[in-house]
Amino acid sequence: MLLSVVAVLSFGGAPRGVPLTRAAAWRASPRMAHALIVQNKGGGHGEIGFHLAKALRAKGVDVTIVQDDGAKATKPPFSEYASELSDCNIVWCSPKDGAAVSAALAGKPPLTHVFENYAKEPADCAPALAAALASPDFKLFTFVSSAGMYKAKGELFEDGPVKEPPTGQREVELALADKLAGKWCAFRPQYIYGPLTNKRDYLDWFLARASRGLPQPLPGDGSQPASLTHCADVAALLASVAGQEAKAAGQIFNCAAPATLTYRQVAELAAAASGKPANIQYLPAGSKTSFPFRPNSEGFYVNVEKAQSVLGWKPTHGIAADLAQGGFYAQGFFALGLDKGELDTSEDGL
Repeated sequence: MLLSVVAVLSFGGAPRGVPLTRAAAWRASPRMAHALIVQNKGGGHGEIGFHLAKALRAKGVDVTIVQDDGAKATKPPFSEYASELSDCNIVWCSPKDGAAVSAALAGKPPLTHVFENYAKEPADCAPALAAALASPDFKLFTFVSSAGMYKAKGELFEDGPVKEPPTGQREVELALADKLAGKWCAFRPQYIYGPLTNKRDYLDWFLARASRGLPQPLPGDGSQPASLTHCADVAALLASVAGQEAKAAGQIFNCAAPATLTYRQVAELAAAASGKPANIQYLPAGSKTSFPFRPNSEGFYVNVEKAQSVLGWKPTHGIAADLAQGGFYAQGFFALGLDKGELDTSEDGL
């Protein structure tokens, strides 16, 4: 059974300085804000839709989630939909099925926003794009892209070179610029972690070794910066375009926490969280091992000054606290028993 609730968002209509309650927003706004979130089945972006829906609902936006039915409903964050997102319209289907996407939106308020977190090539987002173009109230199409398309190393900016031939995500960006001029934007996230993640590889690599007293082999001298961002902060940045459509339109934003940690600092935090001395070893930069981040000597991390200055976004979480002893991520790791049993280190390069 589909669950939905109608809510509203007013981007104006009250005297300056007078805050709107939801009821007042309903009266002041001639139209309701209704966002479609197209959510993939998991991986690095797997929990974005969950947190994004909560962020949009907090802003008074009505939410429909088209959830890829290839996802495992018993795994987080999907297992939390019924209890945490009961005020959203959630439809499990193939996001490529135009008829199913249309049916998911039938009888709902006119679509004002799309958040596409599924497409890997232009054809994947055709149904969501068609729904946007069909709505007379449509404001903005937001695509969750990827920072993996950057060609350069070190600190990465939005206008930096990207890979050629273009990645599928870059092709989606170009297609949106062509078909939705002035009504699209894209965000390029990097490494994401969170309480309901179904991709734990990045941080668990460090904790799995530290908790067992095993070496943590780092490429180079371990001073390369890494950017790790809590998914709730990613969602808050994405949701910030609602009400700021004119600022976001036609723009590409990097999406990550502004504060970075070095590879060595992450290893030291993992050791401290485990109550063990840090056993860090160093390999030549560029070594192809099991290490979860880029092994080059410069690192690979995005600059987010544009998102901060244009959209006024500020993160509220920090990886240093979350990974520290007593932090939610470290606690979750040990609660899952991931510090137990044999660990395959055959590709660690030692």
